[in-house]
Amino acid sequence: MSPPASHARLRAVLCQPAPSAAPRFQPAWPAHLERALDVAAHFMALANATPGEAGLLAIAEDAERRAREGDPEETAHALRVFLAHHPEGRDVPVPPLEERAPHQVLSSRRPEPPRKAPPGLPGAEVWVDYFREDAGLNDMLDTWRVRFPAAGHPDPAEPSRRVRPARRTERYWHAHRQLLARYDTERLAFGMQRVAPLQDYTAPLNEGYDSRLPGFAPRPPGVSLQGLPGYDIADHATRRDRLFAGASSGLLWHGDTPLELERLEQLADTAESTPDSLDGEAWREPLGPHGAFHHMGQVMLANLRAPRDTSGRLGVLGNPATAGRDPLFYRWHRHVDDLLDSWQCSHLLPHDLSDAPPVLLRKWIGEGPYPAHQSPDILLCFEKDMPGADAPDFDGQRWGEATFGGEHWDKPPPSFFVSTHTLRTHLGQHAVRLPDGTEAFTPRLVHEPFAYFLRVENTLERAHTVTVRLHLVADAFADDRRLWMELDRFVHTLGPRERAVIHRPSRLSSVVHELGWPAHLLLPRGRREGMLFRLQMMVTDAALETREEGYPFNRLMPRGQRPVDLLALPHVVTRNIWIHHVE
Repeated sequence: MSPPASHARLRAVLCQPAPSAAPRFQPAWPAHLERALDVAAHFMALANATPGEAGLLAIAEDAERRAREGDPEETAHALRVFLAHHPEGRDVPVPPLEERAPHQVLSSRRPEPPRKAPPGLPGAEVWVDYFREDAGLNDMLDTWRVRFPAAGHPDPAEPSRRVRPARRTERYWHAHRQLLARYDTERLAFGMQRVAPLQDYTAPLNEGYDSRLPGFAPRPPGVSLQGLPGYDIADHATRRDRLFAGASSGLLWHGDTPLELERLEQLADTAESTPDSLDGEAWREPLGPHGAFHHMGQVMLANLRAPRDTSGRLGVLGNPATAGRDPLFYRWHRHVDDLLDSWQCSHLLPHDLSDAPPVLLRKWIGEGPYPAHQSPDILLCFEKDMPGADAPDFDGQRWGEATFGGEHWDKPPPSFFVSTHTLRTHLGQHAVRLPDGTEAFTPRLVHEPFAYFLRVENTLERAHTVTVRLHLVADAFADDRRLWMELDRFVHTLGPRERAVIHRPSRLSSVVHELGWPAHLLLPRGRREGMLFRLQMMVTDAALETREEGYPFNRLMPRGQRPVDLLALPHVVTRNIWIHHVE
């Protein structure tokens, strides 16, 4: 059965031509975003007035006219908001970024400095271009803007009203922190330092970047942040200082009235500029008490060009589908994350980690002192090494129980020929089809498919439902809670007194299916000679799942403790693994 005619027409609106140097839509500008959300609300009203295919055709016709007569990027953004949030639009397939805008995902192919050069050498950022320029990564960043608009999305039932999803801000900033952790881990593989926060607004920016994409301005190294008409560097610095002072003291000021910060969301919404900002009606105003700090910082960076460039073109930071390509995107978001973490460290008590569920996880099999990070209850297998795994009727759960459970329950990982303590990645070439029918190839980091087999014992005489959390961290970063990467989180019911072997293919990762993280970037790159990582399993009570995003690493550890001390908890085990990058 062929798709409805409306689908093809809506797809055509989403698939944009290469941008020009004309004034462009920037959803980071509150005024631009408001216009796009008003258009999305109009699309929703059309769908409500005429349900079904006729309504979708009316929307397609209206969107075609708007794209032709106005800004096609604004129209496409509004249309995606409609498709993401209105019941009539959710069945319309949205093509991935490389199909919507293939001109925005091509590799810059910048020349690399010698690998023996100092890691801090200007230009060394090119070593991780493959990560920042990944089409899947930038599609995810673009989709966040559609799923979680800062100003809320129109209510499908009443389009003139805005809806802000529950815990939107918490999820949004957890996703950014995870992105920074992953980027820093990629940098570590090349011996590079962690991303430095962009907190000095007058210092020259050594990170130049030329995306070589049509319609975007290059930025040479050495330029400094510039103000905008009606909004200069001093204006931005004033709002930075007010926000950081508030994060430290726990008080933001609304005129002469002090407002106590009771939740992270209050600070984040004020820094980001949303309707929940403590600035009240002034939330849209860049010159409001705290302004649109997060957004205006990115807008100023997007407007950086060579001193003699009068083209009017923006840098890639001006478009959410290309912003993640620029090294300054990560420096800016590290700065904003420092603001949020400052309040968390000053005003949130450590988590109470004593609520362990009645499960048994083993640190080691044997008597006496045990070596750290060698749990026998975390097992890894390459899918190609699992006999019969390529058959359509393969039952991984049954195979895992027969291989690692029963009489094999007390055997350590090295006794299983299919178990591995190393995982592998390589840099492949991904084909992108261009509008003229030719193909271009971009580098893509991929990993060899694998599965987890997790052994968990229920000590109760009744069934018990738990949440299993898997985190990964580079061994060099293990003491920094902000650099632990979430790999997976899922719910599992343990039978009475069950010694369960839980089969979990890596392709089912929750960060892929819920966060939108690209499946091929699930694992960091690693090194050719191998890079040491720590894999952690934490089992918590599913009945208590009102936990914050990033738990348990989103808060400071209890006084005097480090992340490594989590290993002392009965419901936490770790295992050292290596990631090899095959060149």
